[in-house]
Amino acid sequence: MSDLKAPGSARTRAVERALDESKQAKKTVEEAADELAVVHVVLDKGISEDVRTDDLDRAIEQTDQIEKKLSKSVDLLEKVAEALETESNRKAS
Repeated sequence: MSDLKAPGSARTRAVERALDESKQAKKTVEEAADELAVVHVVLDKGISEDVRTDDLDRAIEQTDQIEKKLSKSVDLLEKVAEALETESNRKAS
């Protein structure tokens, strides 16, 4: 009888491991988004308009776009973690 439970247990552990990894990835992406937001603000507000070049303006815009993409990725990772947690709880029951 324990042989029948083993595959489910292994799957549960795999889901739990994926959940942990998803949460860690979410945290890393959140940190990167926060750091990039700071860089964006410093570039945007800390450099006066009269010394900016077109390349710098493009770089400022790119930091904003990348920060937005990272924020969307955080939202997606949060949804993945929620789904994995639901699956893990379901398998544990």
